[in-house]
Amino acid sequence: MKVQPFLLTLALCAFSVSSIIAQNNRNRRAYDEAPEQKWSVGLAPFSLILPSGKVNIRGEWAYASNKSLSLLIGIPRSTKMPNLLENNFDLTGEGKTVKNRYSSLGAVLENRFYLGGNAPRGFYLAPYARYNHFSLARTTQVNESQYSTTFKGAVNGIGIGGALGVQFRLGDHVTMDATFVGLDFKWMRGTLTYSTNDPNNDVSAFRDEVQSAVEDIPFIGSKLSAAIDGDQIKVHTPGAALPGYRFNLSVNYVF
Repeated sequence: MKVQPFLLTLALCAFSVSSIIAQNNRNRRAYDEAPEQKWSVGLAPFSLILPSGKVNIRGEWAYASNKSLSLLIGIPRSTKMPNLLENNFDLTGEGKTVKNRYSSLGAVLENRFYLGGNAPRGFYLAPYARYNHFSLARTTQVNESQYSTTFKGAVNGIGIGGALGVQFRLGDHVTMDATFVGLDFKWMRGTLTYSTNDPNNDVSAFRDEVQSAVEDIPFIGSKLSAAIDGDQIKVHTPGAALPGYRFNLSVNYVF
């Protein structure tokens, strides 16, 4: 039996296996290391020109070559209430609108997985958590009198979902980030408040008027019940799980 060739072959096999394991370990360490440019801050330009009720800013931290945490915050700004909301919550549609305000606060926290291992650039998949707060206010002057009716609403929602997007280079320190599809389910609920400064107002008749208006709200109108609360009428919306969609486009400075 020739021992030396056998030992030589065994040594070569052991060396090859150890080389492969070492290379894999080096690749794994390189894959898990944070990239050189791992921070970014950005602004969503469309939120400045669209009546979204907020200004979206974004920050991202790439804590590994293929993973990052991204936080999108919608800072409230007052704008006009969308016509769809006006039509749903208005009582009669008569009179002059003297105040019309809508604002929205939002936050989306994503854990991104970059498919190319080049965070924060490339295609990514991202599970996320989402929070929304919507504030509505409208005051209508009744006909030509000095009396007015005011509606206020606050709706909150929290949910989870997943997104698909891409971030690509525009320059050495500038990127464009686009979330193509973001789908989630949110738990939503809120409170609607109606009031009037007419001293001769019949609260019971006012409650009936509010009840008639909110019953026409799509999807949840049949579940709403207006109740007298002092000189106001309040409607508490039931909690409901609703599907949601999000798209976002931001320009970012990376460093």
